Amino acid sequence: MLALPIEIVAMSAETASGEIERVNRHFTNPIPIGHSRLALESMGISWPFDRNRTQEFLASTKNWYEEPDGPLIQPIGWQVDPRIRIISNACVSGAQAVIEASDSLLDNECEFAVISAGDEAAAFVTAGFESLHALASKTAKPFDRSRDGLMLGTADASVYLRCVESSSYHPRIISYGCSNDANHISGPSQDGSGLALAIERALGGIDKSEIRAICAHGTATVYNDAMEARAFHTVFNGNPPPVFGIKGAIGHTLGAAGLIEVIVSAKVATEGLIPPTVGFEQGEDEYPLDIVHGEPRRIEPGYVLTTNSGFGGMNTAIVVGPGAA
Repeated sequence: MLALPIEIVAMSAETASGEIERVNRHFTNPIPIGHSRLALESMGISWPFDRNRTQEFLASTKNWYEEPDGPLIQPIGWQVDPRIRIISNACVSGAQAVIEASDSLLDNECEFAVISAGDEAAAFVTAGFESLHALASKTAKPFDRSRDGLMLGTADASVYLRCVESSSYHPRIISYGCSNDANHISGPSQDGSGLALAIERALGGIDKSEIRAICAHGTATVYNDAMEARAFHTVFNGNPPPVFGIKGAIGHTLGAAGLIEVIVSAKVATEGLIPPTVGFEQGEDEYPLDIVHGEPRRIEPGYVLTTNSGFGGMNTAIVVGPGAA
């Protein structure tokens, strides 16, 4: 667990066509919807940021788009503002940005951290996944036995973090861990050992029975979901907590995925209501999971684990919890 609480003071998530509502509608208090920095401004976070106190992190896999009247940030690989830290590590980019921002806060490198994450499902990206035969024939079906691929989505998300001496009502980043299974440039290690190691690192000092739910990466590809299921069984001794995923509802949003899932996990941890996994109907016999589907499920508010895995073998695990009552 972290030495000091890191609070999620403000958070926002939005997809290109509003699909986030398919997840959002199941929460009693909606996720604030807005576009990137404009959303933070609407929640009382001033712009421009005080660079002496605030560090900005930008997560993206291929490219980034901004408000028409906002500052232009070039695609990854071009020159960018040197005051912005760029995290581009495949599909764990958004989650890794949370980890790096948290490290900066704990190391007193800044007082506040702003994370923005986003990607566009451009033709180049779609063609790449098509070449890997990774796209769904119809729709994504996370953890379903008939799953055959992912759907792509366009989204952006923002969070505003601070490190405090004592927790308030804001949701918190409780702990985190990461690993690299060094298995393949695009395929995960099928034994789930890399992800299991990241989760074990995140759960250091936490009683595993305190994890109320898992927000899984859940891409709906055959090997990713099977790997995750095996990792969950390994870590939780064959009895993992309820699992859900949001990519069947909003698609795989690449660099934004991990950050959006931290936001959704924070809502679940605080409100105790799990959104159903869109697309799931019937699970596998091997390493079976309790997949929340059909209807939202009420649980006791508490710790929620969210996991991500990306090309190159990177795995992240973040535990999110509610603030003080």
